[in-house]
Amino acid sequence: MQNLEQYNAIKGFIDEKISPGVMAHGGEVNVISLENNILTLELSGSCGSCSIQAYTSESISNYILEEFPELDDVIVTDQ
Repeated sequence: MQNLEQYNAIKGFIDEKISPGVMAHGGEVNVISLENNILTLELSGSCGSCSIQAYTSESISNYILEEFPELDDVIVTDQ
């Protein structure tokens, strides 16, 4: 998959499958970069300071890696 196609597929997946749940808790997921098969995301809003932020980050990472096995890693940061 070409990089732009891959980015669009991943962004669409995040917008459709991940963002609604995160937004329901006052947070937001932003794609920071996709380079060398490493996706970097940022959790912002309430998620950035939430007590279960580490669990949320790991869950998001695992969900994306299951859907896009061609990725080497998903890094989730907070603001």
